[in-house]
Amino acid sequence: MTQDEINEVAMQMILHAGNGRNLIKEALEKMDEDFFVEGEAQLKDAKKELNLAHNAQTKVVQYSMENPVDINLLFTHAQDTLMTILSEYNIAKQLFKLYYKISKIGG
Repeated sequence: MTQDEINEVAMQMILHAGNGRNLIKEALEKMDEDFFVEGEAQLKDAKKELNLAHNAQTKVVQYSMENPVDINLLFTHAQDTLMTILSEYNIAKQLFKLYYKISKIGG
């Protein structure tokens, strides 16, 4: 892979991870308004975006197992962004479950 190709993958990772983050934020806002179905749909869409970012990363990782590649700061940033937003996604899913249970108990 050329540096340009690695940079393109990094930008795709950042783009899809960012889309996922926006969907997570919107899902949490829906949860706060008791629109659980809509929020859960947005979480599913967020997961699709995060999967696209992860799949892009996997291409580079798999390629690098057999070929030397020079990973640059942009790709490292993209990986960090993806992992951070994956953590946000996991926390949002747990918050959704908790908030839903609490809302059912309270009324």
